[in-house]
Amino acid sequence: MNVLFLSQIVPYPPHGGVLQRGYNLLRMSARRNKIHLLAFVHPDVLGTEPLLEESRRELGKFCSSVEFFTLWPKKSKFHKFAGFALSCCSTLPFSVLAHSSRPFRARFEELASSDDIDLIHFDTIALAEVDCPGIRKPKVLTHHNIESVLMARRAAVEKNPVLRAYLRRQARRLEAYEKEKSPLFACNILVSGEDESKLRAAVPGITTAIVPNGVDTDYFRPVLTDERPAVVYAGGMNMFANKDAVLFFLKEIWPLIKRSRPESEFYAIGQCPPAELLEYAKGDSSVTAPGYVDDVRPFISRAAVYVIPLRIGGGTRLKLLDAMAMGKAIVSTSIGCEGIEAADGKELLVADSPADFAARVLDLLKDEPKRRALGSAARRAAEAKYSWESIGLRLQEAYEDAQRRIG
Repeated sequence: MNVLFLSQIVPYPPHGGVLQRGYNLLRMSARRNKIHLLAFVHPDVLGTEPLLEESRRELGKFCSSVEFFTLWPKKSKFHKFAGFALSCCSTLPFSVLAHSSRPFRARFEELASSDDIDLIHFDTIALAEVDCPGIRKPKVLTHHNIESVLMARRAAVEKNPVLRAYLRRQARRLEAYEKEKSPLFACNILVSGEDESKLRAAVPGITTAIVPNGVDTDYFRPVLTDERPAVVYAGGMNMFANKDAVLFFLKEIWPLIKRSRPESEFYAIGQCPPAELLEYAKGDSSVTAPGYVDDVRPFISRAAVYVIPLRIGGGTRLKLLDAMAMGKAIVSTSIGCEGIEAADGKELLVADSPADFAARVLDLLKDEPKRRALGSAARRAAEAKYSWESIGLRLQEAYEDAQRRIG
């Protein structure tokens, strides 16, 4: 079928999070469908014309057409603050306002109205506002997270009272928007059973399908190397949840580990490391914060333990799947492994308090056989349940079901 795929971000390069999911699902879907991609450019990811051209070229290898659009709040700091100011006066969530674009809407209406398109995939609820009731074609909507829940969780850890109030209001607006828009789609795609249950409870009667996140099990695979007494976390710190996780680990957990194992090292990998992390790394040579790296695998390979100290999140964590595929021993918070079929004590260890988290990391640092056993079980689970080939089939089933429903 001919699929019009609307994305909140250009899904290239496929390094982490929504980029990795979007790239691989498009690649898998293109084996069975003709894909037309409309996507917004994030200048913090694709900031130069050569990078934009590379992304067009690479996505064009499997997409029939590729078109990019400007995300206006990211043009400058002035535009960003203007967006926040506008969101204070509007009843719409900030994310919806941020993706408002006349050129995007015009191109959407042109393509969606044509006979060349059989199905429309909205890859985030923030793009639902562009839809036109007059376009009677099968439409599916992906919820990478339950955005209202994610925003409420962020508000819960925010210390600034003004920002906390703003985030709580955004959470309420997102919840109302989810209730309004989700029933309009032939299928709502969720990444986990937990998220499906939450959305069904909030919006009874909607049609859903689970298309989980996945991992390239050929690219991320175990590497035989001498592990250092080191722990690693990989996630772009331009995302608040990742920044919060790293700083939480550094302030609350890392001192407990260092007290017992002074020789330990911590690798915090990801773009836009906060100033606080960089200052800490300057004064402590055991902390490495290189920012964005082209290949995270060497850092993950030489660390004995992969940590996921997330306090905020929704959906499922691709960083966890990457670590599982590489056969690493993992310690995660409950939120960090939410939505992944991995059992505490079998494929990973779960701890939520700083003391418990540090204790479980220290236990693994001294027990190599336990690390190997956990890592081997994690690798088997990644291969059996989360390869992109099998997940691509689940997306195709969702497409075909949506087509049958609309007729």
